[in-house]
Amino acid sequence: MMDSSRFTSQHQILYQSLTPDIQQRLIALGVPLLLTETEGRLALAERKIAGFERKYRTTLARLRQDGLPDDASMEMHEDFVEWSGWQCTREEAAQIIAALPVDRETIRVTVAAS
Repeated sequence: MMDSSRFTSQHQILYQSLTPDIQQRLIALGVPLLLTETEGRLALAERKIAGFERKYRTTLARLRQDGLPDDASMEMHEDFVEWSGWQCTREEAAQIIAALPVDRETIRVTVAAS
């Protein structure tokens, strides 16, 4: 998947060279696919995070604030790294979903006029 930091000037030029009709079709067809894929990643991240919260009976924010216990096992250290990764995945997915031009009540793509 291409994030905004990799959407280079070259890609922008290529997109802008498309006719407005093709641009709208690209958005109308691509946004629902991206939404579905991103919602799946978000749901998986939330399940993984919930599993760590149950296992350690705390949140990642609290763990970051308090630090790992002095007697933390290697497993807890590894879980902390993985947990942090899932937290980043959740935040990224939520940002993508919030930015998509979709009316979620009707699942309709909103295309801005060029």
